[in-house]
This record gives sequence, structure tokens and C-alpha cells, in this order.
Amino acid sequence: MCSVAVAGIALSAVGTAVGMYGQYQQQKVSEAAAKQSAEYNAQVAAADQASQTQLAQNEIAKGAAERNRHMRGGARQMGEMRSQLAASGFEMDSGSGLSLLGESAEEIQYDANIIDQNTNMSAWQYQVGAANAANNQSWANYQKSQAGSGRTSTLIGMGGTLLGGLGQGLGQYNAWQSTKTPKFDLAGYTVNNAFKPAYGIKG
Repeated sequence: MCSVAVAGIALSAVGTAVGMYGQYQQQKVSEAAAKQSAEYNAQVAAADQASQTQLAQNEIAKGAAERNRHMRGGARQMGEMRSQLAASGFEMDSGSGLSLLGESAEEIQYDANIIDQNTNMSAWQYQVGAANAANNQSWANYQKSQAGSGRTSTLIGMGGTLLGGLGQGLGQYNAWQSTKTPKFDLAGYTVNNAFKPAYGIKG
């Protein structure tokens, strides 16, 4: 009976150890998968941010080049207009000649402002995309840093498994103890005076 009880307790201990090891391995696999996924997402977000930032810079450079071409063309247009007005006898500093030059300059500047607005709008869309990508990268990095946070719950679960195993083993031990031959304790019992001589008791 003793060997059977001890074997049962040993099996319970082995089962507890196996359960704890399984929980630990499962947590390691889950943690590694979570870190790998978060790292991949962070890399994708970083690449997207770089791409969106480059596209925004391209739009700004393209807009600046377009504005420069427009302003150079406007300067040529103003020069030709001045020549034509001078050849026609108009005064450049007053009158209708000055008015025509002023209107042409305003139109040139207005078109330049439109180019700037379109450039800013195009670049802004890519800048928003870059900002979103940066946020995604930060979130992925945070997820990566938190991938091992499940260890606490795993340790708690392992502790529960250990306590459960100890409880089961203790229950088996107590059950085994209850099957052993009981020892009688005569302390506190009184013996009838008639039987005292037979037991060698005086008084």
C-alpha cells in the first residue's frame, strides 16, 4: 500500500511539472510570435514613412520648380509688355501704361500663389501619410516591448498548477495515512479499580 501511495504522489508531482513546463513553453512560443509580428509591422511602417516623406519632398521640389518657371515666364512677359508699351509711346510710370503693368504683375503673382497652394496640398497628403506611418511604427514598437508582459499571467498560472499539484499530492498522502494501522493512546483513560491489580496499577 505504501509503494502504491508513494507512486501516486510521484505521478502527481510529475504531472504538475509537465503542466508547468507546458505553460512555460507555450508562453515562449506566443511571445516569440508576437515579437516577430510586431517587428515586421514596425519595419513595414518605417518603410512606408520613408516613402511618404520622400513623396512629399518630391511634390515640394516639383512645385518649387514649377513656380520658378512660371515666375521666369512672367518676367519675360512683363519685359515684352514694357517694350511694346514704350514702342507705342506709353509712359511706364503713370497712366494706362502703369495700370496695365500692375494688372499683369498681379495676375502673374496670383498664378504663382495657386501653384504654391497646389504644391502644399499635394505635399500635405503625403506628410499625413508619413505621420500615420510613424504612429504605426511607434505602436508596433510598443507591442514588441509588451510581447513579454504575458509572463506574469503565465507565472500565476504556473503557480496555480503548482498549488493544485501540491494539494493533490497532499490529499493522496492524507488518504494513505488514513489507511495505516492506528496507534492507540491510553493517555486520559481511567481503569476500573477492580482491574488495577491485573494491570499492576497501585492505588
